[in-house]
Amino acid sequence: MAALHQPNHFYLPGGGPRDSVASHAAALRYVDAHLPRLLRALARGAPVFVVMCSDHGTLYGEDGHVGHRVAHPIVTTVPYAEIVVGA
Repeated sequence: MAALHQPNHFYLPGGGPRDSVASHAAALRYVDAHLPRLLRALARGAPVFVVMCSDHGTLYGEDGHVGHRVAHPIVTTVPYAEIVVGA
């Protein structure tokens, strides 16, 4: 799911003027709301090893940077989870 990638301002009520920490959080809530449905669908099949992660983080003004084209811990540290569904 690409909801967390910029642009994400349209996940705010009314669309928001630009991407922000608030729009990033709204996009994350959108993705999180759909994960149970995805995992239930995967569980109907054979056991599936699922890896959930991000390709990078995004800066919203931290240390004077915006975006993700900089080697910053917020950009390079990404969430990761693994589970087996349908077992």
